[in-house]
Amino acid sequence: MNNRRLKFLSFSVPVLMFLVLFFYWPIYGIINLALTSDMTSWVEILSSPLFHKFLGFTITQAILTVLGSIIIGVPTGYLLSRGNPYFGGLIRSAITVPFLFPPLALLLGFITLFGSYGIFNELFQGIIEFDPYTFWGIVILHVSYNISVIARISESAFNNENSELHNIAISLGASRWLRFKSITYPHIKSSIESGMMLVFLYAFNSFAIVLVLGEVRLQTIEVMIYAQSILRLNYSTSSILVVIQVIINIFVIWLYSRRTSNLVPDDEIINFSQTANRKLSTTALLIVILLTWIPVFILLSRTITGIIEAPQIFKDQLFSGSFDRLLGTSSIRVILNTLFIGLIVSAISIVLSSLMIASTQFLKNKKRGEKMFLPLILLPMGTSAISLSFGILMTHGQLQIFSSIVWIYIITAHVLAALPFASRTMFSSWNRIPEDLLAVSQTLGADFKMTLEHVILPFMKSAILISIVFSFAISIGEFGATFYLARGEWITLSLAIHRMFGARNIILPYLYASILIISSLILFAVIEKFGSLEMKL
Repeated sequence: MNNRRLKFLSFSVPVLMFLVLFFYWPIYGIINLALTSDMTSWVEILSSPLFHKFLGFTITQAILTVLGSIIIGVPTGYLLSRGNPYFGGLIRSAITVPFLFPPLALLLGFITLFGSYGIFNELFQGIIEFDPYTFWGIVILHVSYNISVIARISESAFNNENSELHNIAISLGASRWLRFKSITYPHIKSSIESGMMLVFLYAFNSFAIVLVLGEVRLQTIEVMIYAQSILRLNYSTSSILVVIQVIINIFVIWLYSRRTSNLVPDDEIINFSQTANRKLSTTALLIVILLTWIPVFILLSRTITGIIEAPQIFKDQLFSGSFDRLLGTSSIRVILNTLFIGLIVSAISIVLSSLMIASTQFLKNKKRGEKMFLPLILLPMGTSAISLSFGILMTHGQLQIFSSIVWIYIITAHVLAALPFASRTMFSSWNRIPEDLLAVSQTLGADFKMTLEHVILPFMKSAILISIVFSFAISIGEFGATFYLARGEWITLSLAIHRMFGARNIILPYLYASILIISSLILFAVIEKFGSLEMKL
């Protein structure tokens, strides 16, 4: 074995071992159970009216989420690109940041706004009534969550149009509609379609929002898997549902990869800001911000007024241990758990991403190495948090020490959720390092430490920081895997919010949710300071 191959293996094997141990083995266990189940189980599920109902609901709400996100998100992206709004940077950030908000925090704000005793129903009592625990409640919350994805992807597509084509078309007397149909639409089509695939994937695999708002009546396949495996202990049915879900997810990811391969490379940025109505575009964008931020504003205001106006007995209960039995641990431990898991997830994501990049340097074709790794880490995107957790429980759950080391499995599930984003950010930054600089560094006899310090880090330090912060943000907001796997005192803020939904003292869940919202805002500010939030994979 030559030296280059040995070095390649020394860097790549730890990554492959992690993926095999915590992803591919659990998924193999599920698939094996599904395929070894008798045909009667498959026929029973596939012919079940309840399965048809929930599969239809899963697909329908995902499609409507995509449509709603497109209807609002594409015009929003256009206005961000061409509208030249006042305070454009601030408005762009305000539209983007909801993507980072933990779903349980948004959910609590949404229920506070539209619940039976919510602000909306109190203001419009007897005129308009809206029940969030319905099909449309789920769709509306999904849409508000995903507008930012479509808006930023479409903004990037509009920004990268070739201005020369528009100038030629204008000189030939082409109307605005003809220019849109002949130039703009073909250019943005692949970007918009890739955004649609991403939003469909997020909504199709939604768990927290559907679990709470759908109750028992409405379930996605994700919620069905949880119900069958945890509540009914029907592992055979659960494994079959996972296989069906994974097949659909992989098909959507395949469509997404095809769309992204057709994206037009960045070109000269076109600018129509001189002809735009700044006041109109700013007003329209502020309306979009208001629609997506109302639950957040309500949540934060209720937290502040609740702490100020609540009787002293309720304030005393916040950190006195009164809710330890309900939570399974203390409030301080909940916060420390969230921070500890988030920091470890960030560290592991960076280490694995760095190992992948380092290993590719010992291949003759470095691009080939990247193409080898990216599918391996993108495949977890085709497996939902609940499906992965079910696989971990089936394989690793047989260990006698599983409950004692469950925090390790929670961390690995979070890493698998964060790794596609972290590694993509790192690879993208690495590819921008001129190969000539690396070659010159080697030619001049610089060792690895000097090359790292003077060549690599100046190009990659922003990407490393963004990957760390983004991974941390994903971890603190993650709910599905933690909800499924958590035992004993390993409760995070998102899980604590869910457990406190029915408590008499509502200040504590509001406080938890506000901590998550404020943390997300700080993390987003750090990301925007050193780069930008990458919506695509």
